[in-house]
Amino acid sequence: MAWCDRGHKGITRRGFALGAAAAGTAAAVLSGCGSEGKKVKPTSGEPQVVEDSSQIIDALEEFEGKDTGLNPVKIWNLPLGTVLFHSDGSWAAAMMAPESAQHVNTLGALSVIDGSLVTLKEDPTLGRTYGFFDVRCGSGVYAWIEIDYATRIWVLLAQQFSGGALSGEPVQLDTGDKNWEPPLFTCTGPTVIWQKMPLASGDRRSSDSHCYRWSVGDAKETEVWRSTGRFATPPRVSNGILTITPRVRNEEGTYYGLTAVDLQSPNNTKLDQLVLPASVRPFEAVYTGEVFAFSIEASYDSAGSLGKMGTFVGREGGPYVYFSREPAAQIAYSGTRYLVKTQSAHYMFDPANQLLDSISSPDRSLGFGDYPASEGSVSTFVTYATVRDAKGIPSGVVARTFEL
Repeated sequence: MAWCDRGHKGITRRGFALGAAAAGTAAAVLSGCGSEGKKVKPTSGEPQVVEDSSQIIDALEEFEGKDTGLNPVKIWNLPLGTVLFHSDGSWAAAMMAPESAQHVNTLGALSVIDGSLVTLKEDPTLGRTYGFFDVRCGSGVYAWIEIDYATRIWVLLAQQFSGGALSGEPVQLDTGDKNWEPPLFTCTGPTVIWQKMPLASGDRRSSDSHCYRWSVGDAKETEVWRSTGRFATPPRVSNGILTITPRVRNEEGTYYGLTAVDLQSPNNTKLDQLVLPASVRPFEAVYTGEVFAFSIEASYDSAGSLGKMGTFVGREGGPYVYFSREPAAQIAYSGTRYLVKTQSAHYMFDPANQLLDSISSPDRSLGFGDYPASEGSVSTFVTYATVRDAKGIPSGVVARTFEL
């Protein structure tokens, strides 16, 4: 049984497990019109309103809870106020809050190999009226947003990055005013990908949204996708595949299409797409090379099973694994093991082996949350949590890595 067997109306639990296992390894042997063996999947573009209960496998009901050895292999204590963002490579971008009247925050990077934390940017490039707003890094590029809160002008900048150090000069990639949201963006290798969207309540709210890409050495950005309406989720990249959620079927209503784009093809080939039911807005989405892993943070009446709150794994035609907990962050995975953050904990579910596991939070972090600093396909899962001291006062941040 294959994930894309749309003619199949019923499915056994054993059959589902075998299909999920095949999906986890299929990306390595695919052939088709995409680059490096990536296969372009046939899609109908029809909204996926799932009413057949046999197409939904509830992980919490069907899978076995088991200790699979999800224990931290490295633990580092970081300064209070540190926030981590891990895109790819061996470094995680860091926004820090130093105890200094001169710097509200600074930018740096954490080595996920040895835990060294380095400061890369103490002062905004554009001057004292600007502050740091957001940051990401890939193995070859470091990107950040500076914003002037008085005028609400923002600027996206990038600089070459390697081995925990910057080189060359910052490059301005994009800018916007109060009518444009600061972009959602990510980094992969030497490439920055961002979404420029009009503010929903601004004067440009009827303007199109754009997804752009730029790599170190490029003269200018190139457009990957244009959406008539705002994208629903941040851009996520995994194994050379970009996942975005533009508006589709605009003449019929509000529909979002989970869309997988081959970044290694000359024309940004669309590899796969899954259109959600009307008005259902996804919270997060990433493509594994064979299926989408996506989450919904609210329940929608009359939208079928794909309108329920929770996290799903599947593609057009089903079936879908369903994890019925409110999502709180991006999705990471390793093979057929999916890691999701809920309001209370990290959970792992494995459709191939029909297993469930969870990751305990650090001591004295209750109330602040333990958040992932990883996304997409990973071999090392990184988390960070604010912790209290013995008196209950926030005292620092604990970063942990888990080998998958």
